[in-house]
Amino acid sequence: MQDAILVTGAGRRVGHALALHLRAQGHPVIGHYHHDNPELDALRSAGITVIRADFTDQASVQALAELVKAQCRSLRAIIHNASAFSATMTANDDALAQFDQFYQVHMRSPFALTRALTGHLRACSKAHADIIHISDIFADKPNPRFDSYCASKAGGQNLALSFAQSLAPKIKVNVIQPGPILFKDWHSAEMKEKVLSETLLGVEGGAEPICLAVSALLANPYQTGAVIAVDGGRRLG
Repeated sequence: MQDAILVTGAGRRVGHALALHLRAQGHPVIGHYHHDNPELDALRSAGITVIRADFTDQASVQALAELVKAQCRSLRAIIHNASAFSATMTANDDALAQFDQFYQVHMRSPFALTRALTGHLRACSKAHADIIHISDIFADKPNPRFDSYCASKAGGQNLALSFAQSLAPKIKVNVIQPGPILFKDWHSAEMKEKVLSETLLGVEGGAEPICLAVSALLANPYQTGAVIAVDGGRRLG
């Protein structure tokens, strides 16, 4: 396999849609996932190689990197999409453990994977390879209820901008900041209504706008170090 695209967090939601979208465009795709679920069958049926790894276990992350290198000769892109999300816990010990989880998933593991797989990105047959971090609009405008989540997303975004400088010119590195793309099951009708009332376009985006933004970054040979909000105008609402 040559010039594959690695999508982390491909087992569900936006990552799942991204993996299928990129495969439909003809790219060889490797999808990372954490937990088994029925949606993985759709990835396998599309010809996507799936690899399990726990991003809170650094030995598992390193094993993922080695398996990716064994599966392909080069990488066209890494989409750092894997994410954990919840409000900050009340009890101090729980909040600290949660902070460690967010740090490992949003910062340490993407950092480790990028460093481990840089050689495969540089071996890409195209003029450029890409790294895309899927961040959050609240990386720039934190919500105190989600303070550790927001901080770790901001840290991952900062790492992306550092990598944009150190890996140029062969590897482009950009950030996408989703807004209200896909609500969680635990979002109440009242919460959804409030969020959408604060969103200029007034609707839940769905995964497609993120897929379109990723495709645009892959196609653009002159864009690196960009932070792109795909949020329906929520950050301005």
